[in-house]
Amino acid sequence: MSNPRAAVIVFPGSNGDRDLLEALRAAGFDSFPHPSGQPLPDDIALAGLPGGFSYGDYWRAGMLASQESAVRGLAGLVGRGGLVIGVCNGFQILVEAGLLPGALSYNDPAGFRHRWVTVRCTLETDSPWFRNVPNGATLRLPIAHGEGSYFHPGGFDAVRSHAPLLYEENPNGSVGDVAALLDNTGRVLGIMPHPERASDLDLGSADGLRLFAGAYRAVTRDPSPVTGKEKATRLQSPASSKEKASSLQPPASSKKPVDTIPSATGVQR
Repeated sequence: MSNPRAAVIVFPGSNGDRDLLEALRAAGFDSFPHPSGQPLPDDIALAGLPGGFSYGDYWRAGMLASQESAVRGLAGLVGRGGLVIGVCNGFQILVEAGLLPGALSYNDPAGFRHRWVTVRCTLETDSPWFRNVPNGATLRLPIAHGEGSYFHPGGFDAVRSHAPLLYEENPNGSVGDVAALLDNTGRVLGIMPHPERASDLDLGSADGLRLFAGAYRAVTRDPSPVTGKEKATRLQSPASSKEKASSLQPPASSKKPVDTIPSATGVQR
């Protein structure tokens, strides 16, 4: 049986596409770059939107990229049961495309932020992305953004049940400390920190690989669990990328269904 295919959509100005390709490959996917101007292939299980400065962030970050053919095909992919992740600029593109609600604007206080942060999982969710990240778990991930402040006109209460990761120390002024957001299906994840840049211990953290490994396990329908103690032991020991991906098994926990997120039509930035 061949590995599930994952398309990393490459936009003019992307700079995190290779990182995302490698992280998905480490988790077990057959990942490949895909030009943003071309329709998505029908045989993919996942699409990734990488970090960078698509179209130079002209007009608004992610706005021009949201009109690309590959992005317009994401709703169809999700409708077929596929998964989507947008990292940093990819998160901005998903919001601009209407696949996630709210808006992302300039950091408050203004300025580019580039450092390691800690985020905490605050949801019990059946999202495929969080099969390996139980409620209460913390992840050490890097950030690199100037327009990462999340806003919703309904405030944090409007998205609380769809915000799986919160900053322990808010670096950008996001409402409710929001670091990531899920759509109504749980299959679309927008995340401002970079899990793909924390997918190997040599990079300073392997915590990000847990998200990609959870997606892989969901796509391949592998239900076998690994205890938290086993997981911690394997993450701390030197191992190949393939071994790390196979070691990240979903914790045994009860899950709650994803509710509906209020829309944020007409948000001005």
